[in-house]
Amino acid sequence: MRTAASWGFPMKRTVRDQQIQRALALKVRYFSLRQIAGCWWPDAKQPEVLAQRGLRQLVLDGLIERLTPMTGPMLDLAAPLLSWQPGQPDPDFGAVSWRLQSRWPQVPLTPTTIYRNSARTNSMYGGPDDPKAVKIDQVTHDLHVSAVYLHFLRHRPDEAEFWVGEDLRPKSGFRLKDPDAILEHPDGSLHVVEFGGKYDTDRFRAFHLDCAKRGRSYELW
Repeated sequence: MRTAASWGFPMKRTVRDQQIQRALALKVRYFSLRQIAGCWWPDAKQPEVLAQRGLRQLVLDGLIERLTPMTGPMLDLAAPLLSWQPGQPDPDFGAVSWRLQSRWPQVPLTPTTIYRNSARTNSMYGGPDDPKAVKIDQVTHDLHVSAVYLHFLRHRPDEAEFWVGEDLRPKSGFRLKDPDAILEHPDGSLHVVEFGGKYDTDRFRAFHLDCAKRGRSYELW
């Protein structure tokens, strides 16, 4: 079946379509169907059904891609686990690492419907030219980064505008972990946003010391 886009005709996109595509280009790598439904169809009786229906044409037109990888459980992220500012004492690395690792329930991986932009759509919005290959061991982490971004969008919308995703910033350096996101404020100050996953003590210490060396505040979710 030929779509209007495949014939070369411009497709009219809703504001909601454009918001989802822009976020996938500039803010995060993926959204799950549940995340999109909860954010952009919040008052619907069957939000996931309507969201999937609304996204179907974007998939058919090659603007976004639908994937179903196996993912781990999603944590309820209501607030940062730790916030730190330059000049404050170093945190207890072992205690923070224990909190990061102990919060995960022992449940099997499950198939999850996720969406990402096509390279064509990213180019329209100024996103990465080459969307990263889906790494099964990283999808769960990336979906939590998306959950943090959606928290900002709901509760800290002004700061959400300053959110710059990992793939749009220069690499931190050899063997240094690139932050999941950085808030680039108009005054030039930078604030790191990181989802801690299951970071062990050494990994968290390295992340903290890198932020401290660069004079960056951060929040760890």
